[in-house]
Amino acid sequence: MNRLLALLTAVFISACATTPPKLEQPAYMKVLAAKKIDPATYARIAHGRVLGYDDIKNLAARGIPGKMVVPYLRATKTPYSFSAAQINGLVDAGADSTLVNYLGKAKGIYLEDASNIPSSTGGLHPYWSDPGYAGAAPFGFGYPAAWAGDFIGLY
Repeated sequence: MNRLLALLTAVFISACATTPPKLEQPAYMKVLAAKKIDPATYARIAHGRVLGYDDIKNLAARGIPGKMVVPYLRATKTPYSFSAAQINGLVDAGADSTLVNYLGKAKGIYLEDASNIPSSTGGLHPYWSDPGYAGAAPFGFGYPAAWAGDFIGLY
């Protein structure tokens, strides 16, 4: 009986240790759902992941204001580096000056710590190099405070 209890306890503890923590969804997620953003973009945001160019362009095209996108981009602590043509594409999609100005300065704001990067990923932490990365972020993630509250009907 003691062996069975010990085995069940070990299984329970190992299951708890491998389950990633759930992020509490902020109220702004309802706005994103109402704007019908791309499901892949929504999933990345729901899991606190880095957004790519297409994700940001989709948010701009759906009318999500830069004052709401920029705090999320800052929260991911990612050094975004887009070409002038890509920035112009964002402007054409509807990106406002807040978003465009941030993306123009974002390169180099956040630097990676080379001592924490596995060499198997070509010098990049898998959080940045693998869009399907499901492990823990290399830093603590929290949704921006600007996303708290009730935003339904504001945009």
